[in-house]
Amino acid sequence: MQRMGKVIRIGLSLLLMLSMTLGIAGCNTAQIASKVEPLPAVDPLPPPQLPDWIEQISPTGEAEPLAQVRIRFKEPLIPVESLDSPNQQEALKKFEMMPPLPGQFRFLTPRMVGFQAEQALPKATRVQVTLKAGLSDLKNHRLDQDLAWTFNTETIKLTNLPGIASQAANSESNTPEAIALKPTLEITSNVELDLASVQDRTKLVPEGGNKAVSLKVTLKEEKTADLGGFEEPEDAFNPANRTWIYTLVPEQTLTKATPYRLEFNPGLRPLRGNLPSQNTFATKVATYAPLQFEQLQFEGQPSASGTYGRFVKGSAQLRFNNGLVADSAIANITINPAPKAEPQLVKAYEGDRIVSLNPWALEPAKTYTITLGANLKDQFGQTLGKPVTLKYETGDVGGDIWAPDGLHIFPPGKDLQLNISTVNLPESKYQAAYRVVQPTDLVYVDSAYPTGEGKDLLPDPANWQSFKVPNRKNQSHETTVPLQKQLGSRTGMLAYGVKARTNRYQEDGQQKWREPATYGLVQLTNLGVFAQWFPESGLVRVHHLAD
Repeated sequence: MQRMGKVIRIGLSLLLMLSMTLGIAGCNTAQIASKVEPLPAVDPLPPPQLPDWIEQISPTGEAEPLAQVRIRFKEPLIPVESLDSPNQQEALKKFEMMPPLPGQFRFLTPRMVGFQAEQALPKATRVQVTLKAGLSDLKNHRLDQDLAWTFNTETIKLTNLPGIASQAANSESNTPEAIALKPTLEITSNVELDLASVQDRTKLVPEGGNKAVSLKVTLKEEKTADLGGFEEPEDAFNPANRTWIYTLVPEQTLTKATPYRLEFNPGLRPLRGNLPSQNTFATKVATYAPLQFEQLQFEGQPSASGTYGRFVKGSAQLRFNNGLVADSAIANITINPAPKAEPQLVKAYEGDRIVSLNPWALEPAKTYTITLGANLKDQFGQTLGKPVTLKYETGDVGGDIWAPDGLHIFPPGKDLQLNISTVNLPESKYQAAYRVVQPTDLVYVDSAYPTGEGKDLLPDPANWQSFKVPNRKNQSHETTVPLQKQLGSRTGMLAYGVKARTNRYQEDGQQKWREPATYGLVQLTNLGVFAQWFPESGLVRVHHLAD
């Protein structure tokens, strides 16, 4: 089925291309070359002053690869009955494009001429369109001299440069990831580049030095789906759809623990276009140094987003100067006293410089000793060499409140209750609202969450009732709400909302409260309903949930 879908897409693409290339006879300006040749340079021209009888020229400025060159006139240039006539060739000879791209000028209407391209406009290209002297319409308006203008497509852009781009501002981001002594660096270009110009314009220079390291530059082969060697027609028509990845390999071993500047100087040439790059693209890379532990840091402190770091100071992270081998980190990072058996304490990812300690494996307000083993290994095969120990105090748990949300259905039974869990609430209280839902209420809403349209199941949160909770530091407290008591019967549906202030945070220079709210519906019933509808009939089945 996947192959059939591929063939169908190819068929549609071929039809699209045929529809673009078939039509009224025109004059060819170029043939598709069997070999890619650089396009001749074109000097920029200022926008021309159009005579009154020419309504519009396009494109101007920067154009997309699929943009069509069009000239629209106020009056017809040829009679409508001549639209298919070979006689229009003489008029079309007054339209010229430089460089001579594959395609031809055609009369789209008697008042509009367009360039029907056999391939999308190449990127990094400046194009000149010329309406030659002598061009005239049926009202005897005539050009006494050539009228020309230029436009260009997107210029050369290099992205995904390794390391840290020179424009990066803060000191944290200015620390590049360590690279090997014989690395394979990659960059991405929006156009296919002339390899000789890349080789000539690229430098890898050590910091404080002036002798550049020679680089071997190659185009990385792209993996394409195997369909008998057939290229997607849309990619053949518009090569701008592709991205071009280049590999750069130093021709000598780099010096250890040394920062380098990778520069792509102006003058990079497109393989097909005619606009060399005007800007310098630069980035910083650094070869790896001996493996070192850098610092104990924290993330996930209580904020407007919550307390996902669990503790007030956040969850602990160990940062190293090089990426680590994940299995080695798990085996060589230990903590005393012993953490909980579950969940796993050490969270490490292959090649990552940061190792996280799961806060849910640790106790609050407790001091631990973290030991980094001497055999801890980085991705370059180096070890720490000697153990490192450090003290870590978890601190208090951040204030939080939890209750189940959404819709829950249970068979009626004894002691069914809603559980509300709280910990370290700064005001030692929460607010809640409850309401028995009637069947008619569900005509307008299907959730306890407020909509603000006057049909909400619960009152305004400002009017919710307050409930005190014990203030036992770092100990979770469970508040139970008997469901049948709130419903006043053995069965029914209850809408509820629960909220509390959990922590302060700063936003736009102001101190604010985080006040999460949870909304839910719980139904006690022994009836389950299943419905299924068909064009000619429907089925409704009712069963007992209890059995």
